[in-house]
Amino acid sequence: MVHYRDAAIAGGSLRVGETIANNLDPEHVSAEFVFAYGEPGPVADRTNLECHFIRARGPKDFTVWAHARDLFAKLQPDIIHFQEGVVWLRTALTRTPAKKIVHIHGRYSSFQSPDQTARKKIRVALDARLSRTYLKSMDAQICINHATRNWLLDVGWISKTKSRVIYNAIDVDRFALLMPRQDARARLGLPRGAPLLGMICRLVWEKGCSDFLSIIERLPERWHGVICGDGPLRDQLHRECEQRGIASRIHFLGSLDDVRPVYAAIDAYAFVSRYDAFGLTAAEAMAARVPVFGIEREGDYGEPEYPLIRPNIASMVKCDRDHKVDQAVQEIARRIAHFGEHPEIRVNSIELAHAWIENCFSASIQAEAMTRVYHEILGKNRSSPQSLAQFYDAQRAAAERIIDRLGERQAVAATA
Repeated sequence: MVHYRDAAIAGGSLRVGETIANNLDPEHVSAEFVFAYGEPGPVADRTNLECHFIRARGPKDFTVWAHARDLFAKLQPDIIHFQEGVVWLRTALTRTPAKKIVHIHGRYSSFQSPDQTARKKIRVALDARLSRTYLKSMDAQICINHATRNWLLDVGWISKTKSRVIYNAIDVDRFALLMPRQDARARLGLPRGAPLLGMICRLVWEKGCSDFLSIIERLPERWHGVICGDGPLRDQLHRECEQRGIASRIHFLGSLDDVRPVYAAIDAYAFVSRYDAFGLTAAEAMAARVPVFGIEREGDYGEPEYPLIRPNIASMVKCDRDHKVDQAVQEIARRIAHFGEHPEIRVNSIELAHAWIENCFSASIQAEAMTRVYHEILGKNRSSPQSLAQFYDAQRAAAERIIDRLGERQAVAATA
């Protein structure tokens, strides 16, 4: 399982690779990590799997190309699974016998900041050409949803025969037993008595960080905001807090190796991305039984085949036009404020959300789907002839039945 580096700043792709590798059945797949850059970090600390560090200084550090080939010759893998676009490493491993597959975490470059310079636009175009070549060089391409796969098929970057859809997932058990709220707030240096709205993301335009500040600005003053993550917009967001007069109510935590204390500390989670291919942090919040409030814009987390977010498990305000963002922000702030006054109104949806994540997006489901693809690529078909689509259909049908039964019990309890 190949990653750039073992560091929290790597974001969701690192958590995806870690979740898959740690949950594969060792009787069927033996997994190990390879990091192109840097030193051991949170994954090496948490996992029982072998971790290897190439320690390249950059893509033009040609001195490590031979070292990388020697490492993989020693490991002798059947499959090299690139979770991230380490293009130089793929090039260095040309004509090596292992099958190469790539995980694709969303649609490429369609949702960029509108204020790009001409130089940045040229770089995006060059990156797109390189990405197309990189993806086509793989023996298989794993897309995290149908929207991503269909978009890449339309632009000709992947093929129908080589591409598969495997949905992201989370290790639900990791979010089952969180530390007490006051202990989490003390650890993170957060106010003990204020209701907290949280957000965990890379600080980039696509994640809607400015809209999060707008929500806090419209909430009653007793509400504070918590932003966990780092990125190029950090300084800009600090200035924006000052300009809005909410600097004392926004708490920047930086990038954390373990985000569970954040979920333990907050009262509600804000999901306000301008584009999000999956919504990994929304899934984590629901697994941690934190109510999710959000603005529904561009994103593939609600695709009909296998939706992450459903109307009865998260409070989402649809916003399909930029000029309607203020309206959406105002409405979501109203809903959060109402929840702050009447937290009991979200109890049922919190339990429905947890059940949905547990039964549709748990790590064991993703690991089983990934194992099927590994064996298929190697020509080692397993006993079950069930296709991936049928596999996910069965998972969703079982989850729907559980949700229906839980909803019926809640309705009976409400009228008792």
